[in-house]
Amino acid sequence: MAVNASRTFGPVRAGALVGVVLAGGEGRRMGPGVAKPLRSLAGRPMVAHVVERLRPQVMDLVVVANDRAAAFRALKVAVIADPPDIQRAAKREGRRLGPLAGILAGMEWSLAHHPHAGWILTAPADVPFLPLDLTVRLCGLMHVPEPDVLMVRHGRRREHTLAVWSVKLAADLRRAVLEEGLRRVEDFAKRYRFAELVWPRGGAPFLNVNTPADLGKAKARLAGARSRGRR
Repeated sequence: MAVNASRTFGPVRAGALVGVVLAGGEGRRMGPGVAKPLRSLAGRPMVAHVVERLRPQVMDLVVVANDRAAAFRALKVAVIADPPDIQRAAKREGRRLGPLAGILAGMEWSLAHHPHAGWILTAPADVPFLPLDLTVRLCGLMHVPEPDVLMVRHGRRREHTLAVWSVKLAADLRRAVLEEGLRRVEDFAKRYRFAELVWPRGGAPFLNVNTPADLGKAKARLAGARSRGRR
């Protein structure tokens, strides 16, 4: 009988990865009110579920959030904003610069605080059911020569912000965002050695909570899992 390690043994850490939770999205489809990462899910902010599941799998964790709400500080992990020059560029454009800005913030934080860690693992704040064996599977695909970017795919969907990134790309990413005006994650990633991890069990762990209806599904799923004694 096959054994599901994520259910049986709990989170597994692999490699010198620094986790970066991207919590800077505008969340327009969620509607007005509380920022999307802070929407309540089972009595806690949605981002807290992401942090809980990712933190044991990485050597350190940082949340990138331009919102300075107390709920982010209550996560008890480092919380940073986009770099100041990125924020100034966003102000000039009248909009946020997208996930690439958060990825850059994570890379630069990792380089400053963990200079010997060569990789970051990014995850969006709206995927509250991340697999507990995510880093093990990703690191198992980092062959020699290693890719610069490794993204998760399930079915036909590629998760652009659920990926491992070499921090050696930080200077190139800064130029791309500030000087070239690049905004699409995939356009940047495909400039470099690029690979995918095809998730073997479908897309259920990667439910993106983008709308009130999605949040309702997440609440129902979590309630059902807890009634069965697991998450």
